[in-house]
Amino acid sequence: MHKQRYLFSFFLVAALVLAACSGTDTTSVSGEGVVSSISITDKIETTGNLGAGQLVQLTWGTDGLIEQVNVQVGQKVKEGDVLAALQADSVATDMITAQATLATAIRDLEDLENSKVSQAQAQQAVLDAREAVETAQNNLDALAYPRASDVLIKNTQAKIWESQKALTIAYKKYKELQHHLDGDPEKTAALLALTNEQMKYNDLVSTMNWYIAKPNQADYDDAKIALDLARAKWDAAKRQRDIVKNGADPLALSAARARVASAQSVVNGIQAIAPFDGEILAVQAVVGNAVKKGESSVALVDRNTLKIDTQIDETSIGSVSIGDSAEVTMESLGGEALKGKVTLINPIGATVGGLVKYTVTISLEPTDRALLFGATVSVVITTGEPHSMLAVPVNAVQSDAQGEYLMVLGSGDIVRRVNVVSGDLAESLVTVTTSESLAEGDRVQLSSSSSSSSSSGNNRNQGIPIPGAGGPPGG
Repeated sequence: MHKQRYLFSFFLVAALVLAACSGTDTTSVSGEGVVSSISITDKIETTGNLGAGQLVQLTWGTDGLIEQVNVQVGQKVKEGDVLAALQADSVATDMITAQATLATAIRDLEDLENSKVSQAQAQQAVLDAREAVETAQNNLDALAYPRASDVLIKNTQAKIWESQKALTIAYKKYKELQHHLDGDPEKTAALLALTNEQMKYNDLVSTMNWYIAKPNQADYDDAKIALDLARAKWDAAKRQRDIVKNGADPLALSAARARVASAQSVVNGIQAIAPFDGEILAVQAVVGNAVKKGESSVALVDRNTLKIDTQIDETSIGSVSIGDSAEVTMESLGGEALKGKVTLINPIGATVGGLVKYTVTISLEPTDRALLFGATVSVVITTGEPHSMLAVPVNAVQSDAQGEYLMVLGSGDIVRRVNVVSGDLAESLVTVTTSESLAEGDRVQLSSSSSSSSSSGNNRNQGIPIPGAGGPPGG
């Protein structure tokens, strides 16, 4: 990765330094050039790998035999489409059970999403809870009143007396037949009559005891607890009704959707299902083949999410902005450029090869061209608008201990020195900047340099300026 406008200066620097290192310069004038104005655009060149935000290789979730392959390479599919499937009787029984579980989960979710059903159920729950409160309140209130009227008590007492008489008669009858052999019809009938009369009598006595008994503190406590519980359930039912008034309970919907997703993930093991709208990149599934869990089935991409992730070092990241345009080329496209824009700059850097680099994501415009995902691509990011700069022929820039300079020809061919800093190369021209007087159309001397060997090896590299550095090296 490099920033173009500085790359070109580097070559000029290298040429001048090499010339200086070879010996002592002698400069001669070889002609004239003209200061011109050229348009420069700041760019950063780097590399990355082609990918997509939605790019997936589907795999089988279980062993089995492939029964269906419904797609081919290049085909457009929709989210939820079944791309391939295994034979149902070739997979484990738990996968078959999962299909039934999924059907139930989907039905439950559909019931919840039908707001009218949910609202009706919630309203009925409120009515049932209110009825339970009324019953509990009546039971508590009843403890303050007699359990039976005087008339009912007298009638029950009369029934007890009548039952006592009948019980006595039945007992006497059985006593008369008690000596008969077991199994004797008369003895058996007498015993049955005695038993029935005894049960009737016991029931009447138990009822009378409840009529005349007084409730104790435990009865009041139990009735109060029952009433509190009924009221709490009523309040909960009303809250639930209010929640679903404008639709199903969000929490219930979320839980139902989670159950569907969980069941679907299991069922997906016997089917390759498109997780998003896209295009088929590869089909590994072949009808009739036996496959193992984890083997590839179908590859899918959404070309609307094509992207490049590239690394920009800390010296250049400051010039990159969201929205900067970019061009991407790769060998498989034969030089054709894909266009895109910077959509993400990760502000957290990582040290790579001793340099701090930042990940920049470039989203590409969709293309129908055949692409090799994961391939290395060349990226050029435009980081600024075109702007004009002064430029001169490359051999117009000279250098000495004070730095880079031009020899500018004025009227009457009067020569004056103009200190400059060289920049970008543009064919045979190099851009220059200066704080002195220099304008488009000015004439400059062109130089040719020759070298002779230095008489002293110790002085060979002394006084050689670095073009663009603004002056001679220190030390």
